[in-house]
Amino acid sequence: MTASRDPDARIAAFFESSQPDLPDRTFNVVRRDIHRTRQLVVIGPWREPTSFGNGAFVAATAAVVAVAIVLLNLRPIVGPGGVPSPAPTPTVAPSPAVSSTAAASPTGPTVFTSPMYGYTVTIPAGWLAAPALLRWDGIKQPGPDAEADKFAGPEQLTAWAFAGPFSGDLAAFVTDRITANARDHSDTCPRATPEINEPLPIGGQAWVLLGWNCGALINNAVTVRAGVAYEFAYRDLGIEAATDPADRALFQSILNSVELPN
Repeated sequence: MTASRDPDARIAAFFESSQPDLPDRTFNVVRRDIHRTRQLVVIGPWREPTSFGNGAFVAATAAVVAVAIVLLNLRPIVGPGGVPSPAPTPTVAPSPAVSSTAAASPTGPTVFTSPMYGYTVTIPAGWLAAPALLRWDGIKQPGPDAEADKFAGPEQLTAWAFAGPFSGDLAAFVTDRITANARDHSDTCPRATPEINEPLPIGGQAWVLLGWNCGALINNAVTVRAGVAYEFAYRDLGIEAATDPADRALFQSILNSVELPN
């Protein structure tokens, strides 16, 4: 047992030895996550160990490498504006609390079945899907939040959806959502009433399309079926209007693919 147990000497020896090279993407992912992660603030004295246990430093380094590789495999590449960019081989990584039945193809559309709300929708090729983590409370008007299934498209396109029990009819749900939008989003969308409020029949089911110009295009399609209300939202941050022909056609194609639970 003649090897030095001085921690500084052991650390220096570790970094002087040859280490495996990791891809640049691994370091980019770790660096991006460090900048985006809120850091823990410790109040009070910070105690540091006076020595490392046998192999503890090597094990800690291996753990950092393992975390970087996991992040590289699980997290989508984020493009401008924080919207995930299409990846060559998109995968859906369900959270521990829910499981998704999404099937993705790099050359075709993605069929997504909501584990929380039970509907199925087909989103365009290149879009990414993430399931809701919390059930909608039936009150708030969610954006792409934890209560909503989220769909990230190219450029500045985003869609989301949620559902929940509702005792009224479609007209009552439309009024409820207009009121909720004014209450919850008046800071960013001060209009009390939408600029678009029109019927939108989809596959024999009555829907209503609501549209706002909130400095960006916001379209909501709502319906009520068997005591459950559904809302699908579509946002284009690059359009300052309540409607746009290209966005309307794309949103309509997504809505046409929706299959609600029986």
